[in-house]
Amino acid sequence: MGAGAQSAVLRDLQKAHGKLQDVSRYIIPRDDLAIAYATADAVDKKGVAIARGSSVGFGVDEPIVKTLLTVRRFDPTIRSAACIRYEDDILATAVETLRDVEVYDPEKFPAGISTMDWGIASVCRKGVPLAIANPESSRGPGRICLLGTTPEEVANRILIISQRLTYIDI
Repeated sequence: MGAGAQSAVLRDLQKAHGKLQDVSRYIIPRDDLAIAYATADAVDKKGVAIARGSSVGFGVDEPIVKTLLTVRRFDPTIRSAACIRYEDDILATAVETLRDVEVYDPEKFPAGISTMDWGIASVCRKGVPLAIANPESSRGPGRICLLGTTPEEVANRILIISQRLTYIDI
C-alpha cells in the first residue's frame, strides 16, 4: 500500500464524511458516526482508514473496521462501510430504500467465535447485501451497517435514509 493510495483513500473518505454533517442526529449511534474506507489491497486494520468526528486515520481498531474486513473476505470490491443506529423505523426505512438488507440475531451465534464475525459471515455467504442489521442484544447495541464500493456511495445511502425518516416525521 503506497502513500499515493493512502492519500486517495483519506481524501475520498474526508469528502464523504463531510457530506454527513447535516444528517439527522436520530440515526447516529451513541458512539458517533464512523465511516471506513479500505485500500484496494487491505487485509488488516492497517489498510483501512476511518473518519469519526474530526479525526481521520489508518489502523484504528474499531468494530466498523472489523466488519468491513469480514465483508471483504466475501466481496473484495466492497471497500467502504458505516454503521447507523438500529431502531425499528430506521430498519424499515433502510429496507424500503435499499431493498437488499439482511438481519442476523446476535443471540444465536455459536460458542467460541466472535459474534460480529459470525453474524456478518452468516449473511454474506449467499452474497453481500447493501446493509446488514443486528438488533440490540445482551452483546451490545443494535446497528445497521451500510456497505458500498466507495465512501461516497455509503454516505449517499445514509443521507437518503436520513431524509426519508425526516420526511416521514413531518
